[in-house]
Amino acid sequence: MRSPSTVKEVQQLAGRMASLSRFLSKAADKALPLFQCLRKNDRFTWTIECEEAFLELKKSLASPPILMKPWPSTPLLVYISASDRAVSAVLVQEQEGTQVPVYFASRVLQGVETRYQKIEKLALAILVTARKLRHYFQSYEVIVRTDHLIRQVLQKPDLAEMMMKWSIELS
Repeated sequence: MRSPSTVKEVQQLAGRMASLSRFLSKAADKALPLFQCLRKNDRFTWTIECEEAFLELKKSLASPPILMKPWPSTPLLVYISASDRAVSAVLVQEQEGTQVPVYFASRVLQGVETRYQKIEKLALAILVTARKLRHYFQSYEVIVRTDHLIRQVLQKPDLAEMMMKWSIELS
């Protein structure tokens, strides 16, 4: 596959990446330069960052991880992460002593979301994952894993209005 040279080709590539994102870890982070060159207020320019992102995505798609169908009686684990530019999660299940991926989810942060504090970004990652993978959350026991104490934060009564809404939606 050759590098895109027009806006239309980048749009087609972005659409393909969106449909294949469940197979790619941190797909939003990897594809961000491609999305940025599509902004309406900017002229289209294929930069070095776009080419590097394109090559990394090609490499990732050449050997995607094998996603497994979850076993009904075993709980699922969600590992979430948040960067300055995107939030992502991986849904895994422990099968025969190893954790195997079931689904990858990620989303680019937009507008004011880029200025959220780290804990707010992690809460947003949980919310995005819960919305996207609702059928898994309703059918399986799901355990969320992160490196922050997000449970205590979401249970505080003095949360900001936005975090309170998220907490209610997640409960």
